[in-house]
Amino acid sequence: MFDLFRSREKTVRYLLGALLTLVAASMVITLVPGYGGGWGSQGASNPTILAEVDGEQITATEVRQFITREMRGNNLPKGMEAVYIPMIVQQMAAQKAVGYQAAQMGLKVTDGQLAQIVHTLVPQLWQDGKFVGKEIYAQMLSQQGMTIPQFEENVRAQALQSRLEALALEGIIVTPADVENEFRHRNEKIKVAFFGLSPEFFRNKVTTTPAEIQEFYEKGKASYLMPEKRSYLIFPVDEAAIAATIKVPDAQLQAAYAQQQERFRTPERVHGHHILLKTTDKTPAEVSVIQQRMEEMLAQLKKGANFADLAKKNSEDPGSGAKGGDLGWITRGQTVPEFEKAAFSLKTGELSGLVKTQYGFHIIKVEAHEQARLRPLDEVKVELTQELVRAQVFEKMQSLSDQIRVTLVRSREEAEKLATSNGITPVRADNIVKGEPIQAVGVSVEFNESTANLPKNGVTPIIQIGQNKLVVAQVTDITPARPAQFAEVEAKVKDGLVTEKSFKMAQEKINEVQQKMKTTTDLAALAKAYGAEIKTSELVNREGAITGVGAASSIDQAFNKNVGDLVGPIPTGNGTFFMKVVEKVPADLTQLAVAREELLKALKQRRAQERVELFRDGIMQELIKKKKVKIFEDNVKRLVAAYTS
Repeated sequence: MFDLFRSREKTVRYLLGALLTLVAASMVITLVPGYGGGWGSQGASNPTILAEVDGEQITATEVRQFITREMRGNNLPKGMEAVYIPMIVQQMAAQKAVGYQAAQMGLKVTDGQLAQIVHTLVPQLWQDGKFVGKEIYAQMLSQQGMTIPQFEENVRAQALQSRLEALALEGIIVTPADVENEFRHRNEKIKVAFFGLSPEFFRNKVTTTPAEIQEFYEKGKASYLMPEKRSYLIFPVDEAAIAATIKVPDAQLQAAYAQQQERFRTPERVHGHHILLKTTDKTPAEVSVIQQRMEEMLAQLKKGANFADLAKKNSEDPGSGAKGGDLGWITRGQTVPEFEKAAFSLKTGELSGLVKTQYGFHIIKVEAHEQARLRPLDEVKVELTQELVRAQVFEKMQSLSDQIRVTLVRSREEAEKLATSNGITPVRADNIVKGEPIQAVGVSVEFNESTANLPKNGVTPIIQIGQNKLVVAQVTDITPARPAQFAEVEAKVKDGLVTEKSFKMAQEKINEVQQKMKTTTDLAALAKAYGAEIKTSELVNREGAITGVGAASSIDQAFNKNVGDLVGPIPTGNGTFFMKVVEKVPADLTQLAVAREELLKALKQRRAQERVELFRDGIMQELIKKKKVKIFEDNVKRLVAAYTS
């Protein structure tokens, strides 16, 4: 509730960030594979170019930026880069292909239309009808890792795609029977008894002999390698270390304070608490009851009741109620006039009467009341010093990194002396396998790429690690990859053999159960014969989930069976399952009328999306044939390797 009183500036920043992330993600990728081809040219002269659409390039940098944004928002899973990076490239190419084809068809988004769309998407960029300016616009986008041209290109592409989707929606027919079938499909429920078999289930039943392990090693000997190991001398130039070397003289502090005095003036302010009971959309009779409740609470407070306890129990302000009504510091202009007048008229520790605003009735208590003042230098000294240091630190980081790198190329000893004299402690990391975390670096794709092809004594360029660290490194030693000796990988070999045997055993048992199901309906006896446990699910529809099995949609075939029927084998991510339908509840058609509009809309959208995908696929295939679309598979693989390694 208090957000309604405060300036909208901070709220605008947060809302804009969320909107931009959502819009960017929806424009670029759905992570649904669907283009049956398109992997054209094997490579490009520039390895950073992943694809081209009519000469317009999609670069590794663009894809990295997108992945960074989406991982920051936990929208992409780590460890699956090999799967989704090719999809991202394909989707980006498809987006540009649709834009190209739209232009060929005479469709376009004018600058005026673009401005209107941005205004609709992000109305906070206009204050009192005036555009806030490109500087703020760019600043807000930069927080999402985007530039204005990138964002507006995506907006144009999405607008064109929306037009195509609107065209696809025209003429789509969904019959009453289609709606009823969809309702039945979504809402019928089943209950199943089930047991599962998996390689993991049989793993502890597998036995191996030393001879078998040795034989397994000999068969796959070429696949067992000891990877290349590299040793590094690393110079981490981080913000904190450099900042510690920068001293700000008192004279500089005093001069900066004198120049910036206005920013250190604090206006009159109060630290307030309040209890709110809302009256919006209430009848006069209801307002009267609410007022009586507030008067009773006010009486309790005057008799010594705890303000915070009453606020937690009664206040309808979601922003402050849980905090005992604490609003923090308030300055003039931040709250509605009635609230401000009451709050600023109170002395420290004083309690208001009932205050009526457009939101409802308030009781206000002031914990502190400060008059306007100029904060003295002693009070802001730490803050101002940090700012002055920060203004110098990044330039010094870059300058020192350059010096260390130049010196390191010439002499390792001189580089170490230079670093140490500037507060930088060189770090030695020995026998590192590519992809392993490295002291002072962590796991860094950029570091891996920079060091991958360096010879012994080779020096990296300056590498940025995170937001506040630069790194220069030298390869001090290289141990080449080599075939592994049996003793070095015996545990790994045994694990591989056990895995192979458990897979074979599981498949044999699954086949046996499948055959036995042809002559019996006794699921419990089958489970017992294989040492498995019978479980029974709750009633679920296709959108539900079954504990231990996974999404109910994965057992769709069971929904088409009758009570008493056996079903299986059904492979899922949690194993292979055999089931018996023990109960079946049809959809309650009396609820169809309530869901009809939503179902009709969903069916139309689904069919429209299918048309759009077919249309987009057709565009891609046609432009590939005309060599207007090129995806450089080798370069995409390099990018995947940079992440997966």
